[in-house]
Amino acid sequence: MKKKRVPDKSDLDTIRDQILDFACAKHDFKPEADEFLQNGDWNGIFIVKFRDNPEEERLYCEAPLGEHFIRFGLHLEVDGETWKTEYENILRKVSGHDVALCPIPDEGEESKKHCRLYLRAWTPNFSQRIFGLTLTNLMDCKETVLSMLSGK
Repeated sequence: MKKKRVPDKSDLDTIRDQILDFACAKHDFKPEADEFLQNGDWNGIFIVKFRDNPEEERLYCEAPLGEHFIRFGLHLEVDGETWKTEYENILRKVSGHDVALCPIPDEGEESKKHCRLYLRAWTPNFSQRIFGLTLTNLMDCKETVLSMLSGK
């Protein structure tokens, strides 16, 4: 059986270029941070201005060297009191979109709960279509959570 090739730094460069290619066609993307860590992992942050939404978003990207996936994330900020009473409903809504929710450790700020919505895309199948669907799913998930919270 043929052994699969392990992705290397050139694959991570290609993925980053594909994200920017998609961005030029669909939305206004500009890199905010772009770094290769000591172990070869790539972390990137893109500022995204969607054509149908006046607000900007930060899209967090993580690609571990040698792995066959890239992880995309969007920031979510929830009122601290609302988080205490609604976190189970938030998790239910998020899981309905097959998205992971990771709380970000707060440094003394009790009034807000900072989280990140994460979704992974497999790099062997990574294409502009997959990226577009991943980004759309993340945006839909965030909007669902925010609209649920605004109704409370």
